[in-house]
Amino acid sequence: MSIASREAGHLRHRRRRNQGTVVDLTPLIDIVFQLLIFFLLTATFQESSSLDVELARAKNQEKAQKAEAVVVSISANGTFEVDQILVDPGALESYLCAQTKNGKGTLHIRADKDSKHEDLVFAMDLAKTCGFESLGILHQN
Repeated sequence: MSIASREAGHLRHRRRRNQGTVVDLTPLIDIVFQLLIFFLLTATFQESSSLDVELARAKNQEKAQKAEAVVVSISANGTFEVDQILVDPGALESYLCAQTKNGKGTLHIRADKDSKHEDLVFAMDLAKTCGFESLGILHQN
């Protein structure tokens, strides 16, 4: 084989272009979406109240049944909150009576351990006046 034929042989081969590697991102995107859905479904959401209420502790560990209930929070300074909405004590009765007309028959009271006993009794009296079927007092275990 002569040198001319060798050089001609090299000319026949096409030079390959330097092609970058291609990464398929579809499986990665699928896994990211699955993780996103997993964390959204397993996340626990806490209802935060605008009132800072420190509940009293109780030794009884019996759990109450879950029901559609109205929650009245009473702060240490006597501020009332119904289902996370601040309510004036004068308007509390009309607000609670409207809740019973909407079909809610259970009232839960969250009273700060430093709140006045008078405020708690006031809320309990309004619950009876408005016709709540059951009344619960929330506490920490």
